Amino acid sequence: MKLFKPFINSIIIATLLCFTQVKQGMGAINFTITDDGIEKSKILIYGFSNQDENLNGDILEIKNRIIKNLNSTNLVQFIDHGPTDANAQEQIIDIESIPNFLKFQNQNIAGLLIGKFNYNDQGDLELKIRMWDINDKKQDFGKHYLASRHNYRQLANSISNEIFKAVSREAVGHFSSRIVYVGETGPINQRIKKINMIDFDGENYRNLTNDNELVLTPNFTKNQNLIYYLRYYENKPQIFSLDLRNKNTEKLGGFYATTFASSPHPLDDNLVILSAIIDGNCDIYEMNIAENFAKRLTKNPAIDTTASYSPDGKLIVFSSDRQAGQQLYVMNSNGSYTSRISQGQGSYSKPSWSPDGKLIAFTKIKSGQFMVGTMTPNGRAEKILTTAYLVEGARWSPNGRYLIYSKKKGPYGRDSIPRLYSVDIITGHEYEIPTPKNEGAIDPDWSLISAT
Repeated sequence: MKLFKPFINSIIIATLLCFTQVKQGMGAINFTITDDGIEKSKILIYGFSNQDENLNGDILEIKNRIIKNLNSTNLVQFIDHGPTDANAQEQIIDIESIPNFLKFQNQNIAGLLIGKFNYNDQGDLELKIRMWDINDKKQDFGKHYLASRHNYRQLANSISNEIFKAVSREAVGHFSSRIVYVGETGPINQRIKKINMIDFDGENYRNLTNDNELVLTPNFTKNQNLIYYLRYYENKPQIFSLDLRNKNTEKLGGFYATTFASSPHPLDDNLVILSAIIDGNCDIYEMNIAENFAKRLTKNPAIDTTASYSPDGKLIVFSSDRQAGQQLYVMNSNGSYTSRISQGQGSYSKPSWSPDGKLIAFTKIKSGQFMVGTMTPNGRAEKILTTAYLVEGARWSPNGRYLIYSKKKGPYGRDSIPRLYSVDIITGHEYEIPTPKNEGAIDPDWSLISAT
């Protein structure tokens, strides 16, 4: 691997052990997972300080952002080497040299992160950074960054992604990502709902709609600058598109009936599946936006809704109450060969296919308890990831490692205010997304920040 590479916008994720408790029930095996007792990777930070007061302040800002990012995963423990005493007898660690692996192994160090900072002639921050895998005795990454002060957050997120990829061996991460959701403010009997967006680190918060619209369930499309959302229009729910660059909105298609629960095609910008109530019956339709034509996919007197495409667009998972209460079903994208996949006790809804196609997330209600979990596309290996007084609307992170959802902890006081959480589907570690404290947050969706 070449040591220093140009600055890129990278992304990353976490990996470790899955601790499970097995429960048997109704022909399905259910797993409840927790992150208790997970051993963190110890990473020694070296070179993240400087005797120059101004430079040291900039380094500290970047270091604190990196630590904050990685702490949200519960996978890494940073050990700060601190300032180096030039008169000390200890070995000076050089960014260009191969470290003494045995020495760090004896200290139970898993990774060595070395930074070298300075200002260039234009006053921009120049950073060379290198990370070593101590156990495997190899370099994880080496990069060369150049950033002006207003780009320090982006720089820290990019470095966080590289560290995270090194620790987890995942290909894509989530620190350079953004979350769209519905924010709730105002009295309980007169809530104002607006579509908001915020970066994963809790910064760059903005409103996308105004107070005059009742809006719900925004989701990103294949075009990362376009979202679909439900808006009450002409006294009925309708699906609209919203361009994130200019906030222009447009009604989706020529439906005059109630439409909701849209899900964009993963490969074709022109296709979207949605639920429509026509002649009192709720079915799933696939709409061709350019031709303004909708194809009916389900033809059942039951309530068929909340459909989601598989990543290749060949299959669709949806919820229906056609038998044994509300359950999950999979069908071909043309509506043929429908089969039930959920087999456990409880009511299943709002399925969402993972980016790699290996899992389906869902919301479940059982014995009055709300749950979020995953299962394979054939309904096996059901895992319950979190439970609460109210938890719903699970969507996948762009890398497929996390689920994001809205959760209420209780019926009264601050516990009744819905907040956004993510959960690591491997370790079970749950993290509260830092949205504004004075608003509720529901219906989240997650996307990488577009390079454009």
